[in-house]
Amino acid sequence: MGLTGYDYLRQNIGKFNQIARYKGPVLVLTDLDRPESCPAELLREWTGDLRIYPSLLIRVAVLEIESWIMADRRAFTEWLGIAQSRASRRPEELPDPKRDLIEMALRSRKRDLRAGLVRIYPDGLHERGPDYNVLLGNFVAELWNPEVARSNAPSLDRAISRIVQMGEAYS
Repeated sequence: MGLTGYDYLRQNIGKFNQIARYKGPVLVLTDLDRPESCPAELLREWTGDLRIYPSLLIRVAVLEIESWIMADRRAFTEWLGIAQSRASRRPEELPDPKRDLIEMALRSRKRDLRAGLVRIYPDGLHERGPDYNVLLGNFVAELWNPEVARSNAPSLDRAISRIVQMGEAYS
């Protein structure tokens, strides 16, 4: 493990750029994870004076990738077993999408999802559960509809548009 996440991507952006240069298109997806930041600022921090090759596409979810997951409200709430009214219609405007997702998971009628998504401590505090990434990954792979989600998440819509453009350019 340890080969995932924001820091890994930031530290290896130069390597991804070289792969894109010699091997073809590379897509790097990340999220801001900090409300005080913006995608352009993040890209400047990561790339500095690095010459980015056109075949490297870096896309940033606003604010956290969980906002994209929750943007397919119907599928997400059905999967989680909660009322659709509990999910935001504008998940990218939530101040802490990961926290909101965990709070919704606490209300899940599905015990296995609740236990996997949320770790609850004896003092009542809670955080991401032991199967958080696996369960969300399975949801995205099996049930999540990006065409539905993009209508509720502008940064996802822009990312999909750019990915389609890049695919057309390299096909």
